[in-house]
Amino acid sequence: MIKNLIFDLDDTIIKDEKSDALVYKEALKKLGYDEEDYWQVYCAIDRYEEIFTEEKNLYDKKELIDFINKVLDRNYSYELMDELLRVAEYWTENLVLSEETVKKLSEKYNLYIYTNYFQSSQKKRIEKIGYDKYFKEIFTADIYGSKPFKSSFRKVLNKIDTLPDECIMIGDSKTKDVLAANNIGMKSILYDYNGKRDVNDIQLENYIVVNDLDELVNIL
Repeated sequence: MIKNLIFDLDDTIIKDEKSDALVYKEALKKLGYDEEDYWQVYCAIDRYEEIFTEEKNLYDKKELIDFINKVLDRNYSYELMDELLRVAEYWTENLVLSEETVKKLSEKYNLYIYTNYFQSSQKKRIEKIGYDKYFKEIFTADIYGSKPFKSSFRKVLNKIDTLPDECIMIGDSKTKDVLAANNIGMKSILYDYNGKRDVNDIQLENYIVVNDLDELVNIL
């Protein structure tokens, strides 16, 4: 019996538009760096998980800055990461999971968020859109480790005190969200918002695809 729904955040609850990266200009400018590097920094952060393994997959602010410096051949201070997280709190405008839908789901299931980023910004984003009253807890990669690693997801399920067959993972990434669920024998729903998210070389099972998150009310 399904008791818990675990949602991804970026590109699932809130659409992470490329224009959001523009706020990184503010962080770079404040610390005296070239603000036009904002897009390169944004892309470097997306690559950070390339160095993760099953044994080592916790997000770390200092390690992430070291990674960015290496990839971009820069010398950013560790202070920059705090500024990047501060401005990221404002990525809240493009909601794709409606409050009506999340409210209905919360009346039937326990709702959680599991996101590959830092608690400090992700929690505040959920609070700013007023969804914190619907979600019981937000699990982040700096505390529990990142998806799709088994060791990370087991920490999340242990915290919820639940079994894999009592949960469904809902997210936009086949290589992270769906694979994370597959890795521990859990069902999942792929949010294919642009009709291209399911186009991937990896072959996975035990998931369904939706193009509109409002469909969840009818299928769950």
